[in-house]
Amino acid sequence: MKIVRGIVILLVFYGVGMAASKWLHIPLPGNLLGMLILTLGLCMGWIRMDWVEQASSFLVRHMMLFFVPIIVGVASYMNLISQDPWPILVALVVGPMLVMLVTGRVVQWYLKRYRQKKEPSVQQEGGAFDA
Repeated sequence: MKIVRGIVILLVFYGVGMAASKWLHIPLPGNLLGMLILTLGLCMGWIRMDWVEQASSFLVRHMMLFFVPIIVGVASYMNLISQDPWPILVALVVGPMLVMLVTGRVVQWYLKRYRQKKEPSVQQEGGAFDA
């Protein structure tokens, strides 16, 4: 029964996100907006984690079922893809490489900045008026 309640809660937040995205013309996908609202609800204590934990674990465990329609859709375009595969292959290789590169650089920049803030600044001995 907990799984059904959790799925209903997740669907409600999905629906709220979709409606908010459409009605308020927010330039975010509705499912992302719903996840943000759900995260806010969890952080504020409006929703308890144990209400949605089993349902989300169940959905993640069976996530591959959600990709079957996408795989079938791609398979129906295989003749078109096989005619000119290079743009797709380049996008599949270069895209993730750029994401990893940018993410790595941002993390390195953040860590460098964080470490500089943590280190105590070295004070010079003596004042400006010392002889």
